[in-house]
Amino acid sequence: MIHLAATSTAFLKTSAELPKTPLILTAATTAAAASSSSTALLNQIPAGGGSSDERSPSQLDKILNMNPKAKSCVSMAAAMALHFGGYEFARSGALALFTSSVTGFSHPSAYPLAMGLVTPFSLGLLYCYGIVLKAKGPRSALRLTKLISITILTACIAALRAADSAASVPAIVSKGLVALLFIFQNSYAHLLYTQQWSFLGSVMTPSEGTKWFSAIAGSSSLVCTIAATMVNRLAPVVGIQGLILGTAVSLTLSLLLADFAYATSEEFGFDPKRDMQQQKKKGKQDGNTDDEEVSLFSKTTKMFRRVPTLAYLFGEVISFQSLSTVLNICFVRQLKQQMPSDTARAAFSGRFYAYVNGVSGSMQFFVLPLARKYMEPKWVYRLMPTILLPWMIYASLQTSNLWIAAAAFFNLKTLDYALRNVVNEMVFQPLDFESRYLGKEVIGVFANRFGKSGMSLILSLVTAKFPGMGVAELSKLSVVVATMWASCSLRLSNTVVSNKEAEEKVKERQKKKD
Repeated sequence: MIHLAATSTAFLKTSAELPKTPLILTAATTAAAASSSSTALLNQIPAGGGSSDERSPSQLDKILNMNPKAKSCVSMAAAMALHFGGYEFARSGALALFTSSVTGFSHPSAYPLAMGLVTPFSLGLLYCYGIVLKAKGPRSALRLTKLISITILTACIAALRAADSAASVPAIVSKGLVALLFIFQNSYAHLLYTQQWSFLGSVMTPSEGTKWFSAIAGSSSLVCTIAATMVNRLAPVVGIQGLILGTAVSLTLSLLLADFAYATSEEFGFDPKRDMQQQKKKGKQDGNTDDEEVSLFSKTTKMFRRVPTLAYLFGEVISFQSLSTVLNICFVRQLKQQMPSDTARAAFSGRFYAYVNGVSGSMQFFVLPLARKYMEPKWVYRLMPTILLPWMIYASLQTSNLWIAAAAFFNLKTLDYALRNVVNEMVFQPLDFESRYLGKEVIGVFANRFGKSGMSLILSLVTAKFPGMGVAELSKLSVVVATMWASCSLRLSNTVVSNKEAEEKVKERQKKKD
């Protein structure tokens, strides 16, 4: 653990120097990186669908040496990479604005309180998603949620610029817009990326997922690394608000690519919506009608009883995000204390996440492919607490400073991006359509945000009551929360099926669909 701490700290202290790059060129660069890396990785995926009315691949498909199924997966993987790349701009920009001494909030309880408000906002987005998913299917749901995200981000920046140029506008208005932007930035990401993973998990088999999921995640990490590293040079050129507009640009490109992926799946007969239609038909045959009056809570409760793995995963996600929140607050506090400049904080935050994504991508490209033949998801859930818990204990015993707080958060996020997110996607693959789309969104959006918001609200109340509570106390709290997460992770591991069992379930599902 001491060696891990030294390695992480030394790695974080390295500064990256990149030439100044215009914002549109940055988006084009990340798009090219996403597309080229995904194409190389997914070109070997066999054509799917099994439908008797599938037409032969077009001449363009033959020229590109890519079958329709692979083409749709490449397009969706590129869409997801662009989404993550743009998110790096929004994350660094929104954090800098929120912690700014001019436009943001300086009270110690402000950040935890804002994070606590993320859950209600996320529930509103999740509710809208559920309505559209049921009425129109997954393609329309993804399209609408991306359009909403683009609109809100753009509108917030336009309103902020209008408020800045009008001297008569009270400061509270600008602060309210910054708070709204910060809360939304922490709400929309999981809603979008879980939908994109749902498509990939539905189109691929578990054996294909075991082979390609780490590489797809690695492609996203590569694009995130490029985007996050560019924050350092882009922030002084386009400004913090310009970074967030860059997110809107990348989301627009991501929307076009994702819609193309769904269009291809519909054209060639492997559209995930067919699973939804089949499940509805089976429910009617069994006498189970899904009435409009049934609430999202009732649906989720019934689904968790039917699929216990989802319930255990729900608990694991909440406890993990609670731990992430404690470490994140430690990091943000130390960052604000040692770097008063808004631009400096945005640059440091960008470099930090660039290193996180760079290390995660290296593991996804070079470590996980070597281990995938021997890696069962259940053992990953048992391995992660074994790695992180000793490090949490070590960090809690050290003197509080920026590098220790950054290294603790760095280790957690790297393991999350490199291992945990990939394994979570593998767990969903053998499950039914409702579990893969609605269940995944409930866990990915609500559980993720509830874990963060719940812990943030607790810390906000404690900080308001005891203003002297510092990073040292929070580090000790992280050990307690890490122990709770380890228990949830071990319980989840006992319900996860093996790769072989998952493959058999998916093949059986595809036979019924054909």
